[in-house]
Amino acid sequence: MSIAEYTIQSWLFDEAEGRYDIDLAESGVRFQLLSDLRLDPEWDLDYSLDRGRAALREAIAGIYGAEPPAADSVAVTHGAQEALYLLYRSLLSPGDHVVATSPGWQQAWEVPRAAGCEVTVLPWRPGTPFDTAALAAAVGPRTRAIVINSPGNPSGCVLGEEEWAAVTEIAAGCGAWLVNDEEYLLDFRDSVVHRTPLGISVSSLSKVYGMPALRLGWIHAPGAVVEGAVNYKRYTTVSNSAVWERAAEQVLAERDRHVERYRRLVAPGAELLDTFVARHPDRLRLVRPQGTPFAWLETAVRTPSRELAERLVAEHRTLVMPAEVFGAEHAVRLSFARPADVLEEGLTRFDKLLAETD
Repeated sequence: MSIAEYTIQSWLFDEAEGRYDIDLAESGVRFQLLSDLRLDPEWDLDYSLDRGRAALREAIAGIYGAEPPAADSVAVTHGAQEALYLLYRSLLSPGDHVVATSPGWQQAWEVPRAAGCEVTVLPWRPGTPFDTAALAAAVGPRTRAIVINSPGNPSGCVLGEEEWAAVTEIAAGCGAWLVNDEEYLLDFRDSVVHRTPLGISVSSLSKVYGMPALRLGWIHAPGAVVEGAVNYKRYTTVSNSAVWERAAEQVLAERDRHVERYRRLVAPGAELLDTFVARHPDRLRLVRPQGTPFAWLETAVRTPSRELAERLVAEHRTLVMPAEVFGAEHAVRLSFARPADVLEEGLTRFDKLLAETD
């Protein structure tokens, strides 16, 4: 299977790695430590189940408000990225049609294309309403999946209730699965799985909880979809770590505490970001983030945003995400859920770069 270069990962791990000391590119809040977990030395090191421990699946189903928790609706995966990959590979066949949005996660269009699908990528400019009319025009009898991301990465935007109603109606009209990456959703009573029987939710402990090293994600979907994804997982990673699954059960048992930590880390940085943008009213346009730890900043300068990001690393050792890696232009994704001193220093360096840029 031939597939395009993964530009997001190439930027982070090939081009910028080791060249910065201020990271404003992170997509989650500050990571937690192993000491923040209660690990039991008596836990066994055997395999877990291919779909995840029953207790963890029940805990995940429980945060969606299921009574009793429907463990059969959940599969545990290596982060949300594996969850999405398993869905694309198990749901889709050559000749199917998929709709995704941009700026967005490259995986949403490249993996279906590599699987032989036709893909329509709809532009959704951050800070503007989602074009439901364009979505309605794009779908057809071969449309198998509509992939959305609300709250969005990298945009920080969410679908409004009227937009949700239109999107679910469009999906129902063509019989397409509606896949929503819900990494930044804090209240899963608002999940896509409650909006339509065709809804599929993907999330993880990486972004909100600050635990990406656990590689603990999940799919919440109708049973037949879960079974298809689990069967594909048997050919790939087999199962997740039983140790980290037990740790995840603890995390979800204390979910309110972790969500509150997330809110505490996000709020102060938003004020510093506002002050920074106000210093550059003719050069930056802030798209107000709705629940994400990062913001989309449109750049009103002649220099391409990819070049801005490259210069920020090379000349000021500060990392941001250029719009180009998300399939867009003239913007950067900037993380503001950083310690105040780190964020202030990074924004000061960005000030200097803008002063030197046409």
